[in-house]
Amino acid sequence: MKKMTLRFMVVMVFLYTGFYSIGYAHPDQDGAKVDVSDVTYIQSETVPDPKLEEAFSKALNLKRGEDHVQYYYNHVDLNDDQQPETFVYVVGFPVCGSGGCSGALFTKENNEYKLMTVFSLVRSPIIIQNEKTNGWKNIIMYVSGGGIKGGYKQLLFNGKTYPSNPSVQPDVQPGKISGLGIINDDISKKEGISF
Repeated sequence: MKKMTLRFMVVMVFLYTGFYSIGYAHPDQDGAKVDVSDVTYIQSETVPDPKLEEAFSKALNLKRGEDHVQYYYNHVDLNDDQQPETFVYVVGFPVCGSGGCSGALFTKENNEYKLMTVFSLVRSPIIIQNEKTNGWKNIIMYVSGGGIKGGYKQLLFNGKTYPSNPSVQPDVQPGKISGLGIINDDISKKEGISF
């Protein structure tokens, strides 16, 4: 137990000291060309979801009792079919690096989570744009760290899935964006749900 607490504290120190830029607005290195003032931000859910835990642990190859991570999630309808998808953001030693942590997007079929995309280099919040591509809302993620020039990247649905690595996606064009910022939690102050 002490080992787990120490490991969690080390991760939190890294997060707090700037390895991960957590918060509702990220400055562009080139002078805040992207205006996120029209984005509405929400915090993650607080109720543990055992079926979601089973789904993301399988997707990210995590083992309960061995991999001590925290997770944050939100339900959001990405394709306006009245059936929300679930975005989960996982934080902890085995799934984080200097460029961010891991995330996964699930649909729900027959009360079971079905993996759609595993994301690397994720930082919160994740912005769900109002604009769509191939019938699904565009996702915006802020990337930085690990030698990456900081900036907003746009992930577009290709008809089956979203790109898994935001760092190699197109830059968000300068100007005002609108949408919903999910998982807007300051993880240096608010623990997620323990896995």
